[in-house]
Amino acid sequence: MKVTVFGSAGKLGSEIVSLLLHDGHAVVAFVHRNNPYAATAGVKVVKGSITDIAAVEDAIAGSDAVISALGSWGTKNKNIVSTGTQQITKAMTVRGVRRIVTVTGAGALAAGDTPGALQKLQHSLLRLVAGSILIDGETHLKTLESSQLAWTCVRSPVMTKFGKDGYRLRSALPPLFALVPRTAVARCMVDQLTDETFLSQAPVIYPGRA
Repeated sequence: MKVTVFGSAGKLGSEIVSLLLHDGHAVVAFVHRNNPYAATAGVKVVKGSITDIAAVEDAIAGSDAVISALGSWGTKNKNIVSTGTQQITKAMTVRGVRRIVTVTGAGALAAGDTPGALQKLQHSLLRLVAGSILIDGETHLKTLESSQLAWTCVRSPVMTKFGKDGYRLRSALPPLFALVPRTAVARCMVDQLTDETFLSQAPVIYPGRA
């Protein structure tokens, strides 16, 4: 496949690009400032801002699928994920690309969730300490849910640099303070390109084998 990756220069995005290349896919890496792929075979680089719809369309044109590893931590307005998703879904519709896999925090609630008391407490705590990030993730989910695209959003607990790439996907929301290896999230997102089990769903990733 030919896959466009947004957030490709980040920690998760670079893992995803490496896995895609390892699996034999061609990659279009959308980068803003930092370009770590200047000498990487199999990678076409498109530079631009996620707010520039023309650049986003250019990156998506001719691709079979899109992976978004965008994150809003460390950004000024904490809305890159939701803003980027709006631009990406518009561009995908124009370019006739349907499959998209995204990521957001496990605390973000999706349509149809029935959180228990513990999850409600977690959600309230997140609103206090990272309200803008939570709203950003949930707004991006609403954008996907209202689209006509073949989407899957992987909801991830806090990622760590340690651990293996084994994972499980479940509809159940995670406990407080859950952790998951970044390599497992990357592996999962690449796998979702051809796995239709969670189409139009936002499963939560857990470490370990299914």
